Amino acid sequence: MTPRPNVSKERKEQILRAALRVFSRRGFHKARMDDIAQEANLSKGALYLYFRGKETLIEALLDYFFAYEMRDLERIAQDHDRPVPERLRELAQAVIDSMKLVKPVLPVLYEFYALATRPGKIRNAWQRYYHNYRDALAALLAEGVQRGDLRPLDPQAMAVALIAQFEGLLLLWVIAPDLFDLPAVWRASAEHFIQGMEHLAN
Repeated sequence: MTPRPNVSKERKEQILRAALRVFSRRGFHKARMDDIAQEANLSKGALYLYFRGKETLIEALLDYFFAYEMRDLERIAQDHDRPVPERLRELAQAVIDSMKLVKPVLPVLYEFYALATRPGKIRNAWQRYYHNYRDALAALLAEGVQRGDLRPLDPQAMAVALIAQFEGLLLLWVIAPDLFDLPAVWRASAEHFIQGMEHLAN
């Protein structure tokens, strides 16, 4: 009897890491499933048991990264014993800390970002992430308004504004990293944003 493939979470993560290395070396368009299978020490047929093609593989990679990003936000949002501005400052620092871990693969992520301009699985993965992140951040901001920590505001609109602020800085930094110090500028921008919501509440 043919042994069943190992479809454990750990094995899938090994394949995703192998794919990421291939995409980093060759780029999305030049990378082949053969290359990824070889990097993961699998036959091409075995690789297709896990992922039906490059687009499906990239969708899984994005979901993997996005789940990591959501963990910090969800943990901080659930810490209801502390004021919301304090938690927002912790979140701002957590975002920078996570960027240090993914910095080597940021060019690959932005190649995936470009692919999201067209309809398909990759665009859907980005949209799921932004909707989930916006909703979780908006819930934290709404809690701040309810507690009186923040001024009355539209939580979803402000969540989108804060996300866009960081995404814009990150894109600029990826293109021109010598232009500014990303951690320093992000901390200053986030602090200005938080104070704008916090001070008007007092």
